[in-house]
Amino acid sequence: MPPGADVITSPANPAIGLVRSLGRRDRRAAERAFLVEGVRAVRDALETGAIPRLLLLREGEGHLPRALPLPPGVSARFVAPPLFDRLSDVQTPQGVLAVFPFPDLHPDPGDPAPLVLVLDRLRDPGNLGTLLRAAAAAGVAAVYLSPETVDPWNPKAVRAGMGAHFRLPLLPLDAEAMDDLGKNLPRRVVASAGAARAYEEIDWTGPVALVIGGEAGGVSPGLTAWANAETAIPLARGVESLNAAVAGAVILFEAARQRRTKSAPRVV
Repeated sequence: MPPGADVITSPANPAIGLVRSLGRRDRRAAERAFLVEGVRAVRDALETGAIPRLLLLREGEGHLPRALPLPPGVSARFVAPPLFDRLSDVQTPQGVLAVFPFPDLHPDPGDPAPLVLVLDRLRDPGNLGTLLRAAAAAGVAAVYLSPETVDPWNPKAVRAGMGAHFRLPLLPLDAEAMDDLGKNLPRRVVASAGAARAYEEIDWTGPVALVIGGEAGGVSPGLTAWANAETAIPLARGVESLNAAVAGAVILFEAARQRRTKSAPRVV
C-alpha cells in the first residue's frame, strides 16, 4: 500500500454505501452503474477503455495496482480486509472491486447483415452471462433483452459474462425495438426443442435474429408470433433438452461458422 494511503474502515463510508446499494437492480438502474469484481474481470474492463467510478482494493493487496492498466487520473482506495470481504459477492474474494458506469454501446448502423440475439424470460443470471460471453465470441452485433429477463448487470451475470458487457450493446426489447428489428431482419428464428428444422439447416449468413427463451417457460407467445422460423438442436435419444446457455452457444457458433465460411476467400 502506498505510504500515507487512507484505509476505509467504516461501513458508513459513502464508497461502501454505493457498493452495497448496487447489489439491487433498482439502484443499478438509478445510478446507471454496476459492480465488477476480480483481477481479470476488472483488467478486461479497463482494457476496453472503460473508466471506473470507484476502484476498491483490500488493504494489504498493494501489488494489485501494478496488475491493472489504470488510466491516468484513476487511483484505488484501500478497504480494511473484514469490511472488503463483506462487500464481495464471491466465496474467495480476490481483493479488487470496481464500480463502472453502464457502457454506452450501440449496433453498427452500417452493418449490412447483423447477427442479433434476443433473450426472452431468462431467469438465471449465470445462464445469461454465459450466453453474453458466447455472443461476444460469435460476433453478435447486439443483444436485446425482454422485460421478463433477469437484469444483465446482476453481479452473477457480469461475472459469467467475462467482459462481454463491455463489448456488446445490451438493449431493452420494447415495442419500438421489435418493430425496428422486424423491418430490418427478414429472418427471425426461435430456438425450440420441438422444431422440425435443425439449426445447421438454417441460413445464418444474412441479417438474422436468434431468439432464445427461458429455462422454464421458453419463448413467450408474443415473440413466437413475431418470429417467422423455428429451429432445434438434434439430441440423442432420451435427452429432452439443453440448458438455454448451451443451446444458444451451439447455434451462435454455427451462425459464426457459416458467416466465416461465406466471407473466406476461395482457395484455387
